[in-house]
Amino acid sequence: MMETFRAWWKSAAGNHRAVVVVAAVVVGMLVVVNGAFFVAAYFPGSCRACHYMDPYVDQWKASAHAGVSCIKCHSFSPVFITVTTLKYATGLYNPRPRADVKDAACLAGGCHEGRIEKGKSTAKMGNITFDHQDHMTKLKRGEKLRCTSCHYAIVQGEHIGKGAHTQADVNVCFLCHFKGIGPGQALGGCPGCHGTPTKVVEHSGFTFSHESYLKIGVPCRQCHIRVSEGDGKVQDSHCYDCHVGRIDRKGDVPAIHRTHVTGKAIQCFKCHEKVRHGQVELVKTFEVQCDGCHKRLHNYQKEMYMGAGARGVPDTPSRMFSAQVACNGCHTRSVEVKESGVAFPGESKLAAERRSCVACHGKRYDLMLDDWVRESRVLTADLERIVAAGKAAVGTGPAQGAKLSGARSLVADAQANLAFLRAGRGAHNIEYALKIVRVGYEQVAAAFKMAGVPGGPPRPAILATPSAYCATLCHARVMPSDKVFFREMELQFPHSLHVKDVGIECARCHSPEKHKMRIVTKSECMKCHHENKDIDCGHCHRAQQALYEGKVKGFGVAAVPDVMAAAKTKCTECHDLKKGAQTVLSVKAKCEECHSAKYGKMLLDWKQEITARENAIAVALEEAKEYVARTKKTGKSVVREETLLRQAETNYLAVANGRGTHNHNLSLELLKAAKADLDKVSAAGRKK
Repeated sequence: MMETFRAWWKSAAGNHRAVVVVAAVVVGMLVVVNGAFFVAAYFPGSCRACHYMDPYVDQWKASAHAGVSCIKCHSFSPVFITVTTLKYATGLYNPRPRADVKDAACLAGGCHEGRIEKGKSTAKMGNITFDHQDHMTKLKRGEKLRCTSCHYAIVQGEHIGKGAHTQADVNVCFLCHFKGIGPGQALGGCPGCHGTPTKVVEHSGFTFSHESYLKIGVPCRQCHIRVSEGDGKVQDSHCYDCHVGRIDRKGDVPAIHRTHVTGKAIQCFKCHEKVRHGQVELVKTFEVQCDGCHKRLHNYQKEMYMGAGARGVPDTPSRMFSAQVACNGCHTRSVEVKESGVAFPGESKLAAERRSCVACHGKRYDLMLDDWVRESRVLTADLERIVAAGKAAVGTGPAQGAKLSGARSLVADAQANLAFLRAGRGAHNIEYALKIVRVGYEQVAAAFKMAGVPGGPPRPAILATPSAYCATLCHARVMPSDKVFFREMELQFPHSLHVKDVGIECARCHSPEKHKMRIVTKSECMKCHHENKDIDCGHCHRAQQALYEGKVKGFGVAAVPDVMAAAKTKCTECHDLKKGAQTVLSVKAKCEECHSAKYGKMLLDWKQEITARENAIAVALEEAKEYVARTKKTGKSVVREETLLRQAETNYLAVANGRGTHNHNLSLELLKAAKADLDKVSAAGRKK
């Protein structure tokens, strides 16, 4: 290597001075750049110079350390800055940097100075007494801990909110105290953290005091059989997350911890599985299960809520069940337990409250619950009449023939579903309750036919039409939004106009089986709307009409109507509604019919020209939005750029939504103005 260097030096014998000058300039530039970076390190906003640092700066701002500059915790030595600069310039940087915050930075003056020497303190974890000095100055299970061993997520990651930034991750405590320790035991013993229990506790209806048991020396584990779950082991796959090999050294635990925990401050759970600590299992005496005596307690209500259990009825979970709302999400009011009018002092149960509906969903949902309770009783009464009619039709004597036997089996299913509906309380899942009644009606109606009995069961009013239940059960109280965007039609769909004024039933457009599912198609809408030749096209196609008539609200452009609009040409003179979907090609035929073939070609040229400009502006819009959002994060004012961006987007959407060929000249002017505004935003970005 040295010989190669000497040979190069001799070959440059006449240019030694130039080489020295170049080297001096490079070194000088590095010194200046590094100096600038070192000074900038005192201002955290400068970290955004590297784009991948944005999320890290955002999390720092949201943490309790938002007032602490980066350099207080992180090392910014000249060597570090030089290496980092070269990595960034050459593209060799890691977009997921990992910091190693030294204990000295945490314990420096003005920060947490003297925290170790203070020793014991009451941690914010259930009044647990924690000794910093004992943990930080001694080896724990052969490991030297660091501040970040426990306090690793105070700025980055799942950090704690302001005011509680020093809270440690208790899972680290559990890993050390329970990994490899026997059931019901903990490293250091239970009192080491929890102290001597003095409070009277209640569990499964028992009131219990630890004092008398502790006096006779009963150990914790005699009642608390298991207090942890999980073994905290290290999967080989975690090693491969960082290393290609070295799995053979995994068995040298002290060396592994010395390198990863003490040396590099690697978070424990980058390698270890978590250990859960708590009251996992008590001695059987305390584990009283209600259904040990009370069989199927609330099972019918649970099955109704889950939407399962009825015969021949498709499973239909309640929407609340699907949202993982537990029973006590609605049953929130505590009431005294009574049996046969006799109260049981101290015992209570939770009853449903109407205000729970309002608290989560808003006004009028409590009234909807009232409707469900009332209608569930009506549904039960309806099914009672249906089953009674079925039983009368199939009789009770000996079955004569397979058909009568089959008919009786159907009626028996309907009767079982009636019992389920009564016990399950239909209000727990009103949609499933309705299906139970519908299937019950179908079962008994089929039984009538199978048994050869004329007529059929009484049909409930709520089954009269597919849409009958929509208003009865829900939308009489909570109306659907009147501003629903119909994607295929590219317009806001007016619900009330179609339902109240025209009288269209819900099931005409929506599936009666799947809530909110739209089944009507654009072509079906067109069949209704385009049958009327005098229909106002602008009622649905507002954007197209506004562009055609020159009534768009654009910026920097004088809006004028298209020459066809000025000549009072109606939409239907160019659009043949009988041909269904309207395309440029279908309109082209109309141009040629009225004018000549060259007018058809002109329309296609317009379409191609406008589409090309729209695409270019769409890309420029996204770039401008990204620039404005990024600049705004740095705290710089972008009021002018936001105004320009809003104007450009308004002009662009006027053309895109209005279909530019409806007014070729105005569309070009709008797109030209939009491009000019976006160019100004781009120019501002280059200046900054």
